[in-house]
Amino acid sequence: MRTLYLVYRVTPEGERHPETIMAMVEDDLKTAAEALDRVIHDDDPEKALREGERWEFVPQELAPVADWNEIAPPGSRSLPY
Repeated sequence: MRTLYLVYRVTPEGERHPETIMAMVEDDLKTAAEALDRVIHDDDPEKALREGERWEFVPQELAPVADWNEIAPPGSRSLPY
């Protein structure tokens, strides 16, 4: 079963910035970061991860509502994935 994940960009200093929402099965988490890197690099290389940054995937039910709403505001008709 697919789960929605809020994806954070985590800086070397530990700051977390919500970036997007992805739907995937748990088994896909192992390769999700690599796939996201490829898609962003191909689409907009300037938004690719910088040295020391990483992706963090947080299930919807564990993500702060404010962060979730930043990416998918209440009343939006579609999610950004």
